[in-house]
Amino acid sequence: MQFTKVLLLLGLSTPVFAITNIEERRLQKDQQGFAGRVELGLDAQAGNNEKRKWSAALNGNWQNDQYRVFSWASRLRETSNGRRTDDDTFFHTRVVRNHRRHWAQEAFVQYERDPFAALSSRALTGAGLRYQQKLDDNLLWSQGTGLFHEWVREEEASGEQSDQLTRLNLYTHLQWQLPAVKLQTTLYFQPVVDEPADQRALWQLAASIPLGSQVELKWQWQSRWDSRPPQGIEKENHQTQLRLGINF
Repeated sequence: MQFTKVLLLLGLSTPVFAITNIEERRLQKDQQGFAGRVELGLDAQAGNNEKRKWSAALNGNWQNDQYRVFSWASRLRETSNGRRTDDDTFFHTRVVRNHRRHWAQEAFVQYERDPFAALSSRALTGAGLRYQQKLDDNLLWSQGTGLFHEWVREEEASGEQSDQLTRLNLYTHLQWQLPAVKLQTTLYFQPVVDEPADQRALWQLAASIPLGSQVELKWQWQSRWDSRPPQGIEKENHQTQLRLGINF
């Protein structure tokens, strides 16, 4: 079994957004069987302002020669002076069937809620094709294309609004394994099938630096864009995050 990995958050926790980068949760391991990772975060402040923020997440992966199944679940809660200021829930599970060396089929389901970002709930199910190739010994390239149908409930000034629609799911992922650092970049693009002007996009950059045989420092930056966000939410959002990973 793969070792468990605990990540202590040093920077900003990433809230749940309409697009979540699943590529960073796809464990790139060759061995068969089960592998897992758990992430825990705690931030507390006392004095003039009493603040508490905690997060927990679990990443599980099982695979054999032909199939891979992996899931990602996370929970984040934040309070300020006894009042709740953030409350995020996310779950994703995906089944991958490898047909050939480079090609695979994927099917997935997902659920999330982020009421403090006007997202009451979002559930989706989808499928697609994935192409993956090593361009050299240190560079991995993945390209995915597919469709998903989503059911969304959002909070507007006039009350809760419900909608369902079908989106294209296009993504590109590159991963470089360098001597002193691992670099990753991912780009997602998700337009609505029958209304292309309704678009969502995500660009993420990440760098992981080993500090020892059991310790890793990870920096991550991401930019999100939504052409039609919920009322009161900006179209663009930029974030940075720093994590310390301890393996045992």
